[in-house]
Amino acid sequence: MARYEPSSDEATLDETRRRDTRDYERGRNEQRALDEKRSRDITSSREPRPATEEPPLETGTASLPPRPKQIPSNEFPAYFRPSRPQVSVHSLLIFGAIWGVLARLGTMWIGKFSSSTVFPLVWAQMTGCLVMGFAIRKKDDIEAVSPPLFVMLGTGFCGSLTTWSTFSSEVFSAFANLKAPAGTSRFTAFMSGMSMTLITLAASLGAFQVGVHLGKSVPSFRKAPHRLPGQLAFNLTTMVIGPLFWLGALFLLIFGPDYYRPRATFAIVLAPPGAVLRYHISRQLNRLSPKFPYGTFVCNSASSLLFAVMALLARHPRSQLGCAALVGVQDGFCGCLSTISTMIVELRGLKRGQSYRYFIVSWITAQVLFVVILGSWVWSGDRPPICSGAA
Repeated sequence: MARYEPSSDEATLDETRRRDTRDYERGRNEQRALDEKRSRDITSSREPRPATEEPPLETGTASLPPRPKQIPSNEFPAYFRPSRPQVSVHSLLIFGAIWGVLARLGTMWIGKFSSSTVFPLVWAQMTGCLVMGFAIRKKDDIEAVSPPLFVMLGTGFCGSLTTWSTFSSEVFSAFANLKAPAGTSRFTAFMSGMSMTLITLAASLGAFQVGVHLGKSVPSFRKAPHRLPGQLAFNLTTMVIGPLFWLGALFLLIFGPDYYRPRATFAIVLAPPGAVLRYHISRQLNRLSPKFPYGTFVCNSASSLLFAVMALLARHPRSQLGCAALVGVQDGFCGCLSTISTMIVELRGLKRGQSYRYFIVSWITAQVLFVVILGSWVWSGDRPPICSGAA
């Protein structure tokens, strides 16, 4: 019986199929090796990123890969982005800063009526850090509505609701026995200042974590951005809402009743410049080193310096209006130039030793500035009451 011999065409076809199979298997192996290498790089990477540009999630790592079906922020559809994104960012920063400082003043005012011994400022710090934790967790959903909204909520609102300069002033006042009864021992004053520091730090970190957990419990409502009804009108609104509110605050300061002027109007007029300045300083300086956020450090230190100068000038105000202006600079400009919520995010994104160094250096710098500026007045024995801005 004759043996079957394949034709040359069939042999060529079989060889081609075998070669294609080998190429396919080789490609699969190379892709698998590449995926494993990327996974190892992501797992081993511990390089923190500036929190003001891309805040880390609750894990504290800064090199997390994008989630599946997530569109990078720089690849949003053209109709989704405002025509002038920086205008929208600054407009929403102004809007968030105004409401942030109002929320801080309101929270502190409510806290004064509490029978608890906890100082009123801690409520504002906790609220701002809680909202910041929620915003960090839901960053993708917030940017799915509009990318500048995350800047408004994190940098604008939360950064202005929390304040480092007022906190540093309260700690210095506790160390110097400025608000304690006469005869209070130095040890008691020291313990008061340290407890205020530790309570603020612990409460802020805890509130941030609570906000992250709340963000986990809220389901995502959108996987990718899409055109919203009235998208053009929304984009235009984001470009004008901040300046309009700022002009309204200025109008209220000039033509409004005197009763509101010392309590809020000076603060809300001076809050936007502080928030915008903090935004730009952080963007420029935080990129200098991944191990120490110089931008936030400079903002917090500069605001503490200016806060102490305003407190020194408030010893002998020339008029009630001048007193209200000084308090407005402290609550508005200094309060929004400094922040604790962003610092908490940065502490979570740094390594353990780096985070300890960052907080301790920031805390010591602020206290040294207060001692240098207000020390002569505090320890001279002549302590006239500092004006509070009340009418």
